[in-house]
Amino acid sequence: ECIAAGVGAAIIISAGFRETGPEGAALEQRVLAQARQGNLRIIGPNCLGVMRPTTGLNASLATGIARPGNVAFISQSGTLGAAILDWSMREHFGFSAFISVGSMLDVGWGDLIDYLGNDPHTKSILLYMESIGDVRAFMSAAREVALSKPIIVLKGGRTAATAQAAASHTGSLIGSDEVLHAALRRCGVVRVNSIADLFNMAEVLAKQPRPAGPRLTIVTNAGGPGVLAADELLANGGELAPLSDDTVAALN
Repeated sequence: ECIAAGVGAAIIISAGFRETGPEGAALEQRVLAQARQGNLRIIGPNCLGVMRPTTGLNASLATGIARPGNVAFISQSGTLGAAILDWSMREHFGFSAFISVGSMLDVGWGDLIDYLGNDPHTKSILLYMESIGDVRAFMSAAREVALSKPIIVLKGGRTAATAQAAASHTGSLIGSDEVLHAALRRCGVVRVNSIADLFNMAEVLAKQPRPAGPRLTIVTNAGGPGVLAADELLANGGELAPLSDDTVAALN
């Protein structure tokens, strides 16, 4: 019906596809074959939907729309996306786009990163990822966009046991975590390891200017916190900017 009506894009929210087994995977392929015949792009299935707060679009299961902002969030988990949406409302935090991709039958990371890279409302991009999908498309888009906009990734399924859980969740196939980690570094993508870090990074990106380079000065009223902050900075590839004699004299 969508193809007959000339619809250009559709969101499939319902589950029951590849994550259920061979029959579900076969159903996915039939849907994809029909969509490609009619030039119909699909987000999903097994997803929460899409929000575009800057235009008022809410094509999702959520009852309310996110606040407008300059951070885009893409999640492969609808439940995690819903949790972040609830947090954002409590914290008065806004998004330029809020996208739940689910099983990524058609539209994938590369498509969305490329789109958001050209979006004037988006200043940074957050991802919750269980599988990478089209590796070539992802790396090509991420490498280009990361030059101008920060891309932050929280990766689920880092071990063999949790990878199996992810496969039952969205039907995701996950390769070596070490290989993925190296690929993300080559693309200039920043990786975090917890939801708390993702939330904190989202808040920093939305409220602070992007650093011009790796050299930082740490200002603290105690020695211990300064040492710990310096350790963390250097461990993550940053540099302590040397202070000139005039600056030290002025501080003293």
